Parts: sequence; structure tokens; C-alpha cells
Amino acid sequence: MAAAVETMFYTREKPWHGLGTMVMEAPDSTSALKLAGFDWSVFQKKLITADGIPVPGYKANVRNTDNRVLGVVTDRYKIVQNHEAFAFTDALLGEGVLYETAGSLQDGRKTWILAKLPQKYIISGDEITPYLVFMNSHDGSGAIKAAMTPIRVVCMNTLNLALSTAKRSWSTNHVGDIKGKLEDA
Repeated sequence: MAAAVETMFYTREKPWHGLGTMVMEAPDSTSALKLAGFDWSVFQKKLITADGIPVPGYKANVRNTDNRVLGVVTDRYKIVQNHEAFAFTDALLGEGVLYETAGSLQDGRKTWILAKLPQKYIISGDEITPYLVFMNSHDGSGAIKAAMTPIRVVCMNTLNLALSTAKRSWSTNHVGDIKGKLEDA
């Protein structure tokens, strides 16, 4: 699919690739989860070879709705469910946070959510709208990341740009006490 988008929603302004579901008003986290098409969860299965030999130290992350394997990870990998990502941004930004875009990339391997922050800035005469983006990978390829950005994320390219150019960001690997790490952040 174009721009690596599997499913997504966007508020008001259509992305260049034209994919996703448009809504006129930014939704809360419960609605955003459904609109983005990732109100699914991930579980882990032990790996075995085709002839039944167990593969020690590794598991497959599998999506519950269609049994799609999202990635192969080590036993240390801890899952952060999509609803936990929204709960994190809800807690971080406070009651009433509204989401501008959210979606699933690369067949569910990565997900992102983008919250529009209430204040705007004027820099050299240009009005800048700040966002908080939260990215989660279910395939073991990257850390959990949250960043402040002026970039409206609508695809893999804008997600990578937002995360790589952010002046303020936070990340943690999918190991150890994930819930504690999210609470500390």
C-alpha cells in the first residue's frame, strides 16, 4: 500500500496519498483507536521449525484479529498494546486530549498516534502548530518513541521525519518493566 499505510484516520486535512478515514473533529482516544483501525491486540507464540523443533529464546508477535505475524522477537521483548499507547498519551497530555491522526504501518508492524497540542508558536512570522507523536513497533525493529514535533504525521515518511528531527523526545526499548517506564515518562 502507498506510503506503507495499512489503516489510518485523519482530521479535516486529507494527506497527500489520500488514504484513511476522514473525520471533521479530532476524536478522543477511544474513538481514535477504532477510527485508526488498530483496535486489535498482539500476543506472543513460541516458535517452532517446520519439522517441530522449538526455537529457544524467540517468539512471534501475532495480531489477534487475523493471526498475522508482525515480527520475531527475543524472549525479553515486552508487548505494548495499542490501547496502552493511547493511555500513555492521555495521561501525559491530560484530560481532553484530541488526536489529529493515527494509523498502522507496514501491515501492523508499526503504529503511530498524533495529538495536536493546544498552544501555537510564531517563529519568523510563521504560525507553528506543535504535536506529540507516539510510535510503537510490534515487530521488534525499534523502540517505543514519543516526540514533540511541528510535523503532521500521515505516513511512514512523515513519521520518520518527525522522529528524526524532534528537538524533544523520549524512547525506551521493549524490555524490562515497560509499564513502569511509561509511568516514569
